[in-house]
Amino acid sequence: MTTRRKHEEGPEPTLPVTPMLDMAFQLLAFFVMTYHPSDLEGQMELSLPSESITQAKNQEQVKSDAAAEKNPLELPADVTVIVRTQHDNVNNGLISDLSLQDTAGVHPVGNSLDNLRDELKKRSETVENKENIKLQADAKLKWQEVLNVMDACHQAGFKNVSFVKPPG
Repeated sequence: MTTRRKHEEGPEPTLPVTPMLDMAFQLLAFFVMTYHPSDLEGQMELSLPSESITQAKNQEQVKSDAAAEKNPLELPADVTVIVRTQHDNVNNGLISDLSLQDTAGVHPVGNSLDNLRDELKKRSETVENKENIKLQADAKLKWQEVLNVMDACHQAGFKNVSFVKPPG
C-alpha cells in the first residue's frame, strides 16, 4: 500500500493593496483636476431669405401702412457689400467672392475679409453716409460668414448694417 502525501500548499503571494489604492486615487485626482469640458456647441440650420420668399404672393399680402411709408426700414447707404457663396457640395455656405457696389459700379475685392476691411476703410473716407452700409448675400451663405462680414464692416467704421434682398 502506497501512501499518498498530502500536497502541501505553497506560500501565498501577498499583494500590497495600499500602494495600489494610493496610485488609483492619485490618478483619479489628476484627471478630475485637469478635465476641462468643452463649451456647448450647436449648429443652427438657417439661411438668408431667397428672393422668392421676399416677394408677396398677392396684393393682399402687401402692407400699406401710412406709418410704414413715413418711416421706411431701409437705411440709406452709399456702399453695398455683395457676398457670393460656393455651391460645390464641399464648401457650401462659405464665402467665395466679395464685391463692393457704389455709384461707380461693382468692384471685386476677392474672398478675403482682410481685403474687404481695408477696402471699406478707404471707402468710408470718401462716402457721404459714413455710418450705413448694405449687405447683399446669397441665400445659402452660412450665418457665421454673414457675421464675419458684418464684423469687418464694423471694424471699418460702418455702424449700421442693413440687408438687401439677395441676388436672383
